Amino acid sequence: MDNKVSLLDTVPVHASQVWTEESADGCLVLVYQRFPKAWMTRLFSRWFSPQIHVPLEQYGSEIWQLMDGKRTTEEVIRLVALRHPEEIDFPQRLAIYISQLHVNGFITLQKV
Repeated sequence: MDNKVSLLDTVPVHASQVWTEESADGCLVLVYQRFPKAWMTRLFSRWFSPQIHVPLEQYGSEIWQLMDGKRTTEEVIRLVALRHPEEIDFPQRLAIYISQLHVNGFITLQKV
C-alpha cells in the first residue's frame, strides 16, 4: 500500500519555533533562534546575532498569512493565485515555495 500524500492535500502549519516581524515595506520577516540552548546564546552572542531573520517578499508574506492551520495547501495556493492572475505558472511556483518552507523547517505539513 502506498502511504504517499499529495502536497495539495495537506494543511501547512507554522513551526512553533518561528515567529514573524513586519519589515518597513510591509512584508514579513521570519525569525527563529540561532542557537538551541541558552548557554550557547550567551557564549556566542558577541560574534553572532542570537536570531536569524529571513525576509519574505510579497508573495511569501501572502502565503504565510493565509497558512492558518485550517486551510489546505491547495486552498492557500488557489487564494494567492486568484489575487495574481497575471503570473505565469503561479500555482506550480507557489507549490514549490511551500515545499521549500517545509524542507527548511518553517512549516509542518499535516495530513487532512
